[in-house]
Amino acid sequence: MLKATYPPTGAPSFPHRAHIEIYVPKEKRRWGYYVLPILHGDRLIARLDPTMDRKGERLILNALHLKPTTPDTAETRRAVATAIAELAAFLGARGIVAGARVPPG
Repeated sequence: MLKATYPPTGAPSFPHRAHIEIYVPKEKRRWGYYVLPILHGDRLIARLDPTMDRKGERLILNALHLKPTTPDTAETRRAVATAIAELAAFLGARGIVAGARVPPG
């Protein structure tokens, strides 16, 4: 009998609980409608709640939640900005709009 383990033996373990809150009422959501993890190396540094406006060809950042343990450094900011730019390029967005729940910078 085979026994599956999660995560698989030898695989990195990320302390990220992936909750899709699409069926949770908006006022009760903790992270957002559909939240994506942002990794830097092997560390989870932030969670992003994006929406793609297909008609307007722009990526809307509804919220960005930095982990409390994430240092506020230039390197961290570059990593977050790079991840967002890569997502925008993948989706074909021509612009990025930051919402009210995105820290400045």
